[in-house]
Order: sequence, then structure tokens, then C-alpha cells
Amino acid sequence: MGFLVALGTALAAVPLCRVLAARFGIVDKPGGRKTHEKVTPLLGGMGVVAGTMAGLAVVWWRSETDLPEGLRFADITFVIAGSLVIFVIGLIDDIFKDSMGFEPKLLGQIVGVLVLMLPSLRDLVSGGGTADQWLYQLFFLGWYLTIVNSFNFSDNMNGLMSGLSVISFAAAILYLSNTDSFRSMTVAVVLLAAVLGFMPYNFPRSKIFLGDTGSMFIGFWMAWVQFDLVKGFMAVSRDDFGAQHLIPAVLIMGVPLYDAAFVVFMRIKERRPVYLGDAYHLSHRLVRGGFSASEAVVILWGLALILAWLGILASKIDGGYRYLILGASFLFMVLVTRKIIDMERLAGPSAGPREGSGSAADDGVGGPNGAHSAP
Repeated sequence: MGFLVALGTALAAVPLCRVLAARFGIVDKPGGRKTHEKVTPLLGGMGVVAGTMAGLAVVWWRSETDLPEGLRFADITFVIAGSLVIFVIGLIDDIFKDSMGFEPKLLGQIVGVLVLMLPSLRDLVSGGGTADQWLYQLFFLGWYLTIVNSFNFSDNMNGLMSGLSVISFAAAILYLSNTDSFRSMTVAVVLLAAVLGFMPYNFPRSKIFLGDTGSMFIGFWMAWVQFDLVKGFMAVSRDDFGAQHLIPAVLIMGVPLYDAAFVVFMRIKERRPVYLGDAYHLSHRLVRGGFSASEAVVILWGLALILAWLGILASKIDGGYRYLILGASFLFMVLVTRKIIDMERLAGPSAGPREGSGSAADDGVGGPNGAHSAP
């Protein structure tokens, strides 16, 4: 029921969000690093948020009577509150995209995660936590900020971020269906439906963009869902401190995480601010290498499917084999990246997107909202 409600609400809400964005001038304009051809409304993410909240409301209502204590959705009120803080920060960034720097945006993300962490932090402060417990909370904060911004970075071409999210949520559902993590699996199903409800309006041609409103909101819930895959990290005091538990989730989100790490590395190498967006993501390089924007997106979806399958495989084995899969996956992505860069160089400095393909740059952590492909 939650899936259908989320899907239907998103499908109905996104066109209304398009009208609302156009009415109040919350739009993304061509120019600069952005090569889409028309002024395009933002706020597509509001439709995803509406679908998610509607789906969760239905599941929450049914869970109060159908589920035992401890599995009810009333136990994740702080998660929902944190996601709404992230939504508001994304909305503000979409509205004031030409003037909002990265500092307020990053601060807002931290506040949203701290709202989620409030029960744990309250217990630690009142009970006096150990160094390991505080270190774990620091990891928790970093986990969320990394995933939120990685998925935000990947919102740079029509359908890319939403497609990657669908793949990651679907892979998480496959994993969680074999565990006792009913709530996380249900949330993943609802988010999957809400994102699917947005995609027809954004791929292959875009009538509306997701905006930071949607990309950060989806990234926040992605971090929460995937956290069920990393349970056990720092739970042991020997060997790798349970770090192997991170590997399945990292692979399931492999393309957004790898691409974000790649562009940040290149910015550092070239001594450019890491928070300022550019047009050097894998998607942009594929377009400059001769592919259309839609072809580039489908290629990255394919890579994401491969890594997600490897993540599911890694979740079924233990120990050093997980590290072997992670290492092989990283080497595979490095070789793919090398091939893409070679294609880009062969195409020449004047190469650009094919006619009508459209491509654009991300918006980094702050600054002008990210460019997308042509509507």
C-alpha cells in the first residue's frame, strides 16, 4: 500500500510543483557551465518529498496496529524530523541558488543529521560516553554528510541521480528482505516509489529538475537505509574493527560515492576549492567523449548495477573476500575512468554534447544550483 500511495502521490504532485516553481520564479536558467536550452522549473524534489511523506504516513498508520512494539514507525520520528530539516535547507538553496554559499548549506546538513542523532547524543551526554562511543557518533555524522553530498553531486544530468537512487534502494531492499530490518526495507520501498514517480518528468527530457530539495532529501534517507548494511562497524575490538561491514553499502552506492571522490580528488590536485562545482564528473566526460547525455546516463546506470550486484554478493560473504571484491571493484572503476578520459582527449578540446543532448555541471556543496541536461 505504501508503494502505491508514494508512487501515485509523486506522479500527481510533480506537475503541481512545476506550476508552483514557474509561478514563483524558482527556476534554473541556462548559461555559464549549464547547457540546457530552456529555463526549467526546479522543485521536482518537492514531489518526491510529498510522495515519501504520504507513503510513510500510510505505513505508519497501519504499523501502529499490525506491528509489535519496537518495529513501529513512531520510533523513527527523529529520522523524519531530520529529513524535513534537510528538505528545508534544500528548498532554501533552490530559492536562493544564486546567492547562497556553501557554508549555510553545509551547516544546515549538519543540523539535520544532529536532529537524527539527538537521542543518542542525549544518552551519551547524560551517561558520559566513552571515547569509542563519541568516535562512532563522529563517524555517523560523516557517513550522512558524505552520502548526502555524493548524491547531490550526482544530480548533474537528466535522470542520473534519480536512476542511481532507484538502483541503490532496490539493491538495499534485496539485502534487507533477508534480515529483520522491516522498517528500513519499508522506507526503501516508499522512497523507491517516490523517486519512480518523479522520473517520467525528468528523463530522457526534463520538464522539471529535482533540485537540492530532492537530491539532499533522497541522499539523507539513502544514508539511513544503507546504515542497516553497516551494522557491526566498530562493534568489535579486533582485526578491522568491523570495517568489512561498510563494504556492501559502499558498493551498492558505488557510482555516486566514486564519482564524488574522483571529482574532489581532481579539484584538490588542481588546487581548486572542493565545494565549487565543475563539469568534470564522469557524466560530463562521457558527453565530451561523444555520447549523448541520455547515453551517458544509461552507461552510468549500468556501472551502478554492476557495483550494486557486487555489493549484494559481498553482503553474503565475510572476511577478506569482501576486501577482495572492494579492491577489484575499485580497480574496475579506475580502468573505466581511464578509458573515459582517453575518449574525452581523443574527441578534442572542442568536443561537446551532441545536439539536443544537453549536459551541465554540478553545484558543488554550495553556489549556483547544479546544471542539468536539456529539457
